[in-house]
Amino acid sequence: MSENNTNTSTASSLIKKWEEEHSQPNYDPVPTLTKLAEIVEIETENYIKMDPDPFDERHPSRTDPQCVLGQVLKAIFKKDNFTSKLINDYLRDTFYSRNNIIRDIDQLNIAACRLMLDIMPGLDTTVVFQPESDNLILRLVKWVTNSIEPLQSYATGLLGAAMEIPEIAARFREQNSKLVPLLLQRLRRLKNSSEFVTNTSINTSRPFAHLSVLKSPPYRSEGLLKSPPPSFQSKKSKENGVVTPAENLVNESPSTTSPLSQENDRKRKKSEGTPNSRHEFVETPEKRLRLDENVLSEPVYLGSPQKTNNLFTEHSNSSWAELENFMIGTVQIFPPTIATRQILILRYLTAMGDHQEFLSHVFEHDALELILCYVNVRQTKEARLAFEALKYLSALLCHKKFSIEFIQCKGLEVLLEIPRPSIAATGVSMCFYYLGYCEEAMERVCLLPKYIVSSLVKYALWLLECAHDSGRCQSIMFFSLTFQFKVILEEFDCQDGLRKLHNVISTLPILFPDWDTLQMNEEQEGAYRQIVRHVCVAFRRYLEAHLYLKVEALRRSQMRPNEKPAVPVPVLPSYKACKSSPEEIQQQIEMLFQNMPYRSHWAPIDQLLKLGAVTLLLKIIAFAYEWNYSGRAETVRSALDVLAISCVMPKVQSLFCERVDLPEETLTVGPFQGINIILGAAEGEIVADADVQKAALRVIGNCVCAPIHRVGGLLGRFSTCNTTNSPNKKLKYKSSEDLIQKVWDSVRANSGIMVLLQLMQIKTPITDADCIRTLACKALAGLARSDTARQIISKLPLFTSGQLQNLMRDPILQEKRQEHVLFQKYALELLVLLSGKGKHTDTNIEASLANIHKANVVAQTKIQFYDKQLLQLIHHHLVQKGFAETAGMLVKEANLANAITSLGTQHPTKFRYSSTLTPSRGVRLSFSSPRTLPSASAAETAPNTSTVICQTPPSSTIKIIKKPLPLLPTTPTHNSRLQKQINGEPHIWSAVQEDCSAPSEPPRVTLDSIITEYLTNQHALCKNPMAMCPQFNLFVPHKCPDPKPRVLTANNFAMRSVRQQIGSHSRTMDRKFVHSRFCPVQTIRSTTDEGFFTCAKFMPGDKTLAVGDYNGGIHLIDLHKGNEINMFTAHDHYIVHLELNRPGNLMLTSCTWGKPISALWDMKTFEMKLPFDYEHVEFSKVTQEKIIGTRGEVATIFDINTGQSIMELIPRTTNQYSKNRATFSYNDELVLSDGVIYDVASGKAMHKLDKLNQTQSGVFHPNGLEIISNTEVWDIRTFHLLRTVPVLNQCSVVFSPVNTAIYAFSLEQEMDDGDSTFDTSFKTVDANDYSSISTFDVKKSIYDLSCNRYDTQIAIVENQGMYNSIQESVLRVYDVGRQRDDEDEQEEEDDEEDDMDGDGSDDDNSDGDDGDNDNNDNNENNGDDNDDNDDDIESDSESWTSLSTDSLDRLLFEF
Repeated sequence: MSENNTNTSTASSLIKKWEEEHSQPNYDPVPTLTKLAEIVEIETENYIKMDPDPFDERHPSRTDPQCVLGQVLKAIFKKDNFTSKLINDYLRDTFYSRNNIIRDIDQLNIAACRLMLDIMPGLDTTVVFQPESDNLILRLVKWVTNSIEPLQSYATGLLGAAMEIPEIAARFREQNSKLVPLLLQRLRRLKNSSEFVTNTSINTSRPFAHLSVLKSPPYRSEGLLKSPPPSFQSKKSKENGVVTPAENLVNESPSTTSPLSQENDRKRKKSEGTPNSRHEFVETPEKRLRLDENVLSEPVYLGSPQKTNNLFTEHSNSSWAELENFMIGTVQIFPPTIATRQILILRYLTAMGDHQEFLSHVFEHDALELILCYVNVRQTKEARLAFEALKYLSALLCHKKFSIEFIQCKGLEVLLEIPRPSIAATGVSMCFYYLGYCEEAMERVCLLPKYIVSSLVKYALWLLECAHDSGRCQSIMFFSLTFQFKVILEEFDCQDGLRKLHNVISTLPILFPDWDTLQMNEEQEGAYRQIVRHVCVAFRRYLEAHLYLKVEALRRSQMRPNEKPAVPVPVLPSYKACKSSPEEIQQQIEMLFQNMPYRSHWAPIDQLLKLGAVTLLLKIIAFAYEWNYSGRAETVRSALDVLAISCVMPKVQSLFCERVDLPEETLTVGPFQGINIILGAAEGEIVADADVQKAALRVIGNCVCAPIHRVGGLLGRFSTCNTTNSPNKKLKYKSSEDLIQKVWDSVRANSGIMVLLQLMQIKTPITDADCIRTLACKALAGLARSDTARQIISKLPLFTSGQLQNLMRDPILQEKRQEHVLFQKYALELLVLLSGKGKHTDTNIEASLANIHKANVVAQTKIQFYDKQLLQLIHHHLVQKGFAETAGMLVKEANLANAITSLGTQHPTKFRYSSTLTPSRGVRLSFSSPRTLPSASAAETAPNTSTVICQTPPSSTIKIIKKPLPLLPTTPTHNSRLQKQINGEPHIWSAVQEDCSAPSEPPRVTLDSIITEYLTNQHALCKNPMAMCPQFNLFVPHKCPDPKPRVLTANNFAMRSVRQQIGSHSRTMDRKFVHSRFCPVQTIRSTTDEGFFTCAKFMPGDKTLAVGDYNGGIHLIDLHKGNEINMFTAHDHYIVHLELNRPGNLMLTSCTWGKPISALWDMKTFEMKLPFDYEHVEFSKVTQEKIIGTRGEVATIFDINTGQSIMELIPRTTNQYSKNRATFSYNDELVLSDGVIYDVASGKAMHKLDKLNQTQSGVFHPNGLEIISNTEVWDIRTFHLLRTVPVLNQCSVVFSPVNTAIYAFSLEQEMDDGDSTFDTSFKTVDANDYSSISTFDVKKSIYDLSCNRYDTQIAIVENQGMYNSIQESVLRVYDVGRQRDDEDEQEEEDDEEDDMDGDGSDDDNSDGDDGDNDNNDNNENNGDDNDDNDDDIESDSESWTSLSTDSLDRLLFEF
């Protein structure tokens, strides 16, 4: 350690000395540069011995903060003037001449280039080689082309670093085109002069190594048996190149190989291909023998499989000193060895390798032969040289032509022989990665012998477990690219690859935050997240490939032996890639749902479940919420795609319904179900990415849209064997119907309906909005198959207000019409499910609930018309056609003499029928119940009509007939005369002359059916069709009358009051009259400039107001005098809530923060009785001896007398309302908290309401039968959604104590800048039918509203300005039911002038009243229609009203 510190201090002292002396004349910088280079080289060698990731190009101090090399580099770069001088001056060939110094410039350039190469790990090349540094690049090119050593080699290395920048490589393309062939030639010369070529005969085996060979038994390594190496080997040297037969050797040094060695080599290859060999070589099948003989007869590079040295085995007994060069290697910069010179050339060629224009030079100079020579570490004994050659190879593998040539030249076999572990093995991972990119090359790999493919997969799997992080990632990406090849996939499964792939991420610290991760820095976390990303992508590709193969096998199994498919199904060869588009993948998943047995097994999914990968993927999705890196969206999307395929298996769906244990710091609430995490991704909470949302919606859609009755999922499992010993193997849900019901309930319990409804109305991003809402609509249609979900959805405004029909009209983006067609399809399915009817047959129909109801009414209507009018029309038709005699006979027989005269003056009204204007035409037939409309005249004349038609010539009459069905009975079925064609069978138009001899049947189309159909179509056009109609008039178009109220309620209050004395009740209009008129009678202003009023409540007796302010004070104000009676400080900050009990001796207060956050106060002594660490507290309703407090989703009930906690209510599945406030029911038997209804007696949860808003949990209605949760009204008895009240959206609700009305004012809304805003108006709503009464605007922000005991006055806290800058704060008292007159306005103006603070609010109020009265008139008229119904409802609501109608009349009379 002291030596390391010495090197750092030495480097710093050298820099300091240089700063002092470099400006002196005749200063020689070479010694300083040389000493610095020596220090850096020593520390670089020490750093390399630590075996860092060779592909990690970060600064060494970032890789290892304790690294001395990083500290030395920091000391050098700390002085910018030194690095600037090094780059700008010392690398010039004119530095001495410009300074008039006579000295050898080459030595300075060599020292500068050497130091530049040494400090390259800490150097930002984009800063050094900038566009203005062209002179430096040209100088390096000159030195590379022609200069002395080692300057030439150093310049080559620096030029290679510069050419890694694409802009520089493109700018110097011409120079590079000359340098590439030059350096390839130079590289070959250096290779031929290398020691590993000239001294190959030297035996490098250790002394006494033969003892290890003879004594060591065969051993196993990763499932394959290894045999001892042969006891003899060729003593003759081999030229590094191509070994060819003697007759083919031209201009090459002979490579003498004895027949014995060839035979031994052949046997060795056979033994490697035979895993069962132990102590002797075993012959392989004849086919493999012929293959090996063919291989030997072709040119083979020296990298072919050879294991003649025990030094390279995976379990070698060699010492580290011997293995270090083979596993890690070294690079000697000064003096540069031949290997170092080749390494520097390879670095430059690597930068040029991916350029297409230089590929011809690669083939011309046979660069592949050079590479395969270098990577043969057993021959070269240079691991670093092999690594650089592999980097160059990976760059060349980007080209398809080179990749194919590489496979044909047995290059893959050479790679597989590279020893591992070693730095070269990490380089092999990059070659694998780029090789997997070339599909044609991988096809040729799949055609190689099986043992080669097996070795390839084995090598890549070893990289997953033993390599550096970069090698691990590249190996994972290689598998991601090659899973689509069946050969690779099968071999991967045979070698237990899925477990090894899962192990890559199953032990990462970032997935287990409970572990000690203090030593893990941000960069390590980023690297681990990238590994998670690559593994998720690999999982997705793995399952997609298996899905393709599974579906193909299923299709073949469903084909009958003698059946020939209409379209021949092509059989994909095993070496071809099986690809599927996202649409095809979804179709394959749906096919498995339809045809795969419910209790079947699928090996990939079973293995994932066994490994716990499904749960781990759910955790990854949840953790991604806090991760922040570029690949987060791809990680989550890939994980969701894996789950979308996996959910085909019932066990995976049941796993989604179970809880996922996540670390506490990751959760703000309790543990989540898996489906909750998926819904969060669909909502965009985890990653705001459209592709992630679509992937999550596919998972939800696959789960909720699965078939209810799957193949083999109806019956329980029966087995003759004893299965009691293995209960875990049984399915938790015995039938598919139980499972799908559990999935539906889980989606609903986790606010699935709300999420899907929000996504159906999404508008951004515009390019993906159509697809997102299509998937959401599909999922909602699947969820609507549940009876409970269907009842809730049918009451939502999306369907009751026609919003869905508006969405069906046009796509969001016109280019996405294909997705919009699918959206219309699923929306129509959803409407059909909600209406409870069958599917429509007419595709042009405009589907809506109103139209479906109208069609149902029309279908039930019995059509009747006047027969004499029909005869008159027949007579008129006969006269027009010239059949006067027939017309006369009709007049006589039908007695039409009197009717003919009226017909002459009355012409039938023309009625044009258009199918586009009668949407109920197809609906009527679909929803009509079977009925018979026979007529005696039609039955009697039918045979005669048929006979006449048959005797008519073919050219004169044409009729519509249906193709006869052979199995139909001869008697006509019910409704056959009127019903149009409802199947896909086409009509046949023909002149009916044949079959005249056949017995006649009643015609399907008669005159009666034509008239009935005509009148039915007229009836369908009525706006309000009636089921019971009088006889239709054939001469006048039909129209049903508009509905009218049964009792017309007078708008005038005096008239209604008189009618009440004779028994006519109109309480609804009275309520609307009272709660639409408000008159301000008193204004109380805040006396402090620092704070403002925040909330207010009437105290018992209605003579005093309790008001809370911003500073935490409570003010007691006399209501009649307007002065402050008392004041005390309850909290240190903003009071948001206060409540008094009925006697008025106790008060509960809550503030935003501080301790205590809530408290119970004695109003006689103003002392705190009980502190509460809860956000909101309330009294119980009946005895008021209990207090319920709310903290997040948890509610706690306290006893006032003892102050002890009685009960804690924690939801099993939280709704996470942002403003949850637990509350008692009006009989104190129930508690509502976080959307969950609890039984107070037992403390158990009774029911969880579906979450349809993000803010409010809800309150109990005083009638004891309903719960109001934001806009939703729930029935407590059935837990059904009764209706939605849009006017109550995001509003706080205050019930009037006596008059069955609701006051609603908007909640606090947070703005983007952190401020808060409030609405300036409050609304009144009828508490019986939830109809809107009026909206009253006070022109100031409303913070709170309180109503007195008799509903005669309300107090409103009104503040002017934003939350952080309140300009004026007042508490205004209004009379209820009294409208402001001119005298009141004048009095209020006088009061404001006396206070010298006129704000004009009263004038604004008068204006607001005028507008509100207009709205009220409209509301009154709208309420007339349902007046009687309201009276009936109110009869049930009188139990919670204490003021009689007579009292109300007297009260209003006083007003």
